[in-house]
Amino acid sequence: MHRGQNALDTGDCKVHAGALAGAFKLNRAIDQDIWISPDKTIVNLSQTTKLTEPQVRLLSKGLSFIPSHLVKNTDRRQTLAELTRYHRRLKLASFFDQNEVMDGEITPFLPPSRWEPDDGSIPTDLHELIGQDKETLFQWANNNRMTSPNLTESERRALTSIKELKHIVIKPADKGNATVLMDKTQYVQEARRQLEDPNLYRRLRKPIFTETARTYTRKIQELLKHKYINKKQALYLRGTEPFRSRRFYILPKIHKERSKWPTSYMPPGRPIVSDCGSESYRIAEYIDHFLTPLSTKHGSYIRDTYHFLDKVRDARMSSDTLLFTIDVDSLYTNIDTALGLKAIKEWFRRYPQADRPNKLILELLELNLTHNDFEFNDDYYLQIRGTAMGKKFAPAYANIYMAEWEESVFPKCKKTPTHYYRFLDDIWGTWPYTEKEFKEFILTLNSHHPWIKVKYTLDRCSVDFLDTTTFKGPNFPTKGTLDVRVYFKETDTHALLHKHSFHPEHTFGGIIKSQLTRFQRICTLREHFSQAKHTLFKALRSRGYGKAFLKTTFKEWEEDRGATDAPSQRSTVNRIIPLTIPFSPGAPQLAHLLKRNFLNILGNFPVVRVVTSFRRNKNLRDILVSSTLRKREKKEKVITERRIANNYTKAEGFFLEKATLNQNNCVYLITCRKCKKQYVGQTKNSARSRLHNHSYNIRTDRKNKTHLVRHFKKHGTNSIHMQVLEHKTEWTLTQRLQKEREWIRRLQTKFPLGLNERRD
Repeated sequence: MHRGQNALDTGDCKVHAGALAGAFKLNRAIDQDIWISPDKTIVNLSQTTKLTEPQVRLLSKGLSFIPSHLVKNTDRRQTLAELTRYHRRLKLASFFDQNEVMDGEITPFLPPSRWEPDDGSIPTDLHELIGQDKETLFQWANNNRMTSPNLTESERRALTSIKELKHIVIKPADKGNATVLMDKTQYVQEARRQLEDPNLYRRLRKPIFTETARTYTRKIQELLKHKYINKKQALYLRGTEPFRSRRFYILPKIHKERSKWPTSYMPPGRPIVSDCGSESYRIAEYIDHFLTPLSTKHGSYIRDTYHFLDKVRDARMSSDTLLFTIDVDSLYTNIDTALGLKAIKEWFRRYPQADRPNKLILELLELNLTHNDFEFNDDYYLQIRGTAMGKKFAPAYANIYMAEWEESVFPKCKKTPTHYYRFLDDIWGTWPYTEKEFKEFILTLNSHHPWIKVKYTLDRCSVDFLDTTTFKGPNFPTKGTLDVRVYFKETDTHALLHKHSFHPEHTFGGIIKSQLTRFQRICTLREHFSQAKHTLFKALRSRGYGKAFLKTTFKEWEEDRGATDAPSQRSTVNRIIPLTIPFSPGAPQLAHLLKRNFLNILGNFPVVRVVTSFRRNKNLRDILVSSTLRKREKKEKVITERRIANNYTKAEGFFLEKATLNQNNCVYLITCRKCKKQYVGQTKNSARSRLHNHSYNIRTDRKNKTHLVRHFKKHGTNSIHMQVLEHKTEWTLTQRLQKEREWIRRLQTKFPLGLNERRD
């Protein structure tokens, strides 16, 4: 806590001992041998690499910055796929409106449906719109203007040079949005230090997630057998193979005092295990579906800052009441698995639900917690205590565990707080007794469980909690209530989106307005709102935002705020259709043209409103930050990373799940690079082996009566492009043939439009 900043001159208020550890004092805590940019947005911990001036200019823009020169000016393929998705939504809206089918409750855990009404059931004006939209797209794509560069030539070279630094690891700081550069050896050493803790992790000779996947399949079959889920939900929960191993990485805690760093040039790291694409990712989603509603049912629950404000502004207290905050140390990794499962079981008993498979959820949860293996630097480990931050259910699981912990520890305490609110591992409260009695309270909390330990801040006047400072202000002497203002942590670099980033123009104004709205909702006194606004605008000036732009945006925000009190004039709409377009300089123009087509042709369809959004391009974080440390090897030139399949006859595009040619039991697509003729096939073996088989037939003139062989005899095997359309491990031959027929119809690949035989 920072006395000069947080204490208010209200008499004899004094700051107590126990100030929050780890204040962000980079200029003082970090010596001169570590380089920090003046605005604290870059921290270079590397002792082997000194940043050049262009590299500093580049990284100071922030990891959210999008370089425009890496953006394709006209990505017609992806735009066409998005347009196809938009047209499908319109078809569904039209079909169900005509057939008077009401929208019911959405069933969770279903694979994305590809069904759409046939052309005969679609009104003629919708057919007219689809044709007009495609013509608009092609005219726009041919006239789309070039992307203006938002990096100088030296900054472009700097980006290339940073990507080639294999001995450097780049990560966002654990707090504050700073970009941290570390030597790879130091980063690995800190990760190993944590992974060698025998209480938390155990090294494995090989990964176990493939075996775990089979266990999950058996559990899913039990859910299906007892009719807790249907077949489609079971298919979704099994996930998409091949599964990816979980990945371990750390975020540097540069806000910690350097005296507490494990080594001179590497701070402690926050451990995170990425669960995306793993065999348990969708199972964790299923568990979270049942745990999240229960995690809100305890008395100390805080949803977010605004929920906290609703509670604290109604709190009444006496003048000698102390304010406190408590932080649970490393909560996720210190949850005892047996006690955690016991807590969930107890809350299942306390809040029964007929359609909830309690026993199977507990089994799936235990499997998630005890079989959480992951890789780091080509080695494999198993987490043996706690839960990983990357698990979908982790916040709800930790919340319920702490609620049960509170219920068991509070009866041991001689005295308890008057007000007590908790957001996961952060706690705020009021203490009407003495400081000595509060320390006894903390001692009881820390002695209740060998691994759950807390740190605290105690003050007579003010404390910082989440992004707020609660304090005894001018309202306190008369009303006994606290005032609130925005709290900017010393770790906060205010590194909001750079003004020159390749984003839609409205994004920048939207960010500022959202921050102003947040300040206005938090601050009870106008002067504190003005101070927060001044701090924000001062930081934005260094990030490319001009004075005139900031002034205009603030004026618009004030006008919008006044307009919110007026009744809305918008007509009743029960269905919103999103239109997503990859962002480019001409994307707003294309969105305008497509929405105009909709209004001109389907203006009599009042229950639908089209809302435009833009898909962002790769930012610096996507380019420079990775969860793995694998050496950059020259990748095999594969032809399977394309995530879109095109119907060139009808000018449609379809998004696909990521797959490689090594995928077995799949339906695949072959496209001629020269003339775009297409062939759809299926195979039980891998797509790669099927490609070799096709190539062999073409070279040796076998099966020369088929359209596929005859076509590529003329155009050559080098013109073959192959990609996997769909795949499932458990497909039978009948199911593969059915999917093959669906894709032949969808892509219209029967001869003469395509290369499939009529009998296919």
